[in-house]
Amino acid sequence: MSGTRKSRIGRTAAAAAVGILGASLAACSSSSSSAAPSSSSSSTASGSSAAAAGPFTIGVMINDTTNPFLAAMGSAMTAEAKKYNMTVDILNGNTDNSTELADVQDLINKHVNALFLTPSDPVAILPGVKQANQAGIPVFDVNSAIASGGQLVTYIGDSDYQYGVDEGKMAAQAIGGKGNVAILLGVLGDAPEVDRLNGIKSVFAKYPGIHIVTTEVDNWVNATNLSDTQDLLSKYPKGQLQAVIAEGPEMYVGAAYAAKVGRSEIKFIAGDYSTQVEAGIKAGQLYGTVNQSPVTEGQDSIIAAYDWLTGKKSAVSTPDDYVPLPLVTQSNVSQFPAEWSG
Repeated sequence: MSGTRKSRIGRTAAAAAVGILGASLAACSSSSSSAAPSSSSSSTASGSSAAAAGPFTIGVMINDTTNPFLAAMGSAMTAEAKKYNMTVDILNGNTDNSTELADVQDLINKHVNALFLTPSDPVAILPGVKQANQAGIPVFDVNSAIASGGQLVTYIGDSDYQYGVDEGKMAAQAIGGKGNVAILLGVLGDAPEVDRLNGIKSVFAKYPGIHIVTTEVDNWVNATNLSDTQDLLSKYPKGQLQAVIAEGPEMYVGAAYAAKVGRSEIKFIAGDYSTQVEAGIKAGQLYGTVNQSPVTEGQDSIIAAYDWLTGKKSAVSTPDDYVPLPLVTQSNVSQFPAEWSG
């Protein structure tokens, strides 16, 4: 893809994930999901009450502020904070562990009221978490999970397992519960890749007529997705492959190619929802996607922090505050304008 984002590490596998995540074309992404956006629905604070309680400053370390998905998330934080008389101080970690830790130390030294962390590595960020704990600053884990070892208020982001479940359900519906399916994986071993694949497989286990005939790796990269799709179309002539599922949004590239060469009989399922994915769905090249909203993540994070700082701690969902994951297809694409471009 032309744009990139860092893939999220699911909390269930965060302790095992150590490497910096590979760049994706993705919208780092609801409401077929079972997860509930409890923090956003629970807060009843008015602008006037926020003004009385504040002002608060939220320190934010984002691993890559040039990433389109994460940039949209940061902008949503800034806009939402204004409603609560709060300000945000966003620092760019440049996808470098040492820089990310230095950013955290900088924010601690500024005596921010709360700290939002979106790290590249779930383990390397732990010293920063512990320093914030020692300084008495509440730490919120946003979008990219953090391994155990420090004290976190909550995680705000998607459930990658549920994400995979939703992709699997969409594919099963698209092909009528039977047929051959290929899956294009993200960065092998990264928790989003593992959790999403497990979610997809859990759905297909209920459909004896669905067969995963192959998996390939596109690493959440547009060019690789295209070459993988070309390989699949060569390997499986018409009638031998019913669906292709990608774990990220880059599937719009392969789907556009398939349409160009007359292979529109295959149902292509993407993950996440960039403007390019939206266009692909409208054009009929993509069957649909799972939408993880960076705006929702940004807004929910601010609301959770406000509730926590103003003594409404019971309003904050812990240890996880999962964002909803709506499924988007041609039937409802007009109801979901894409929020970022990648």
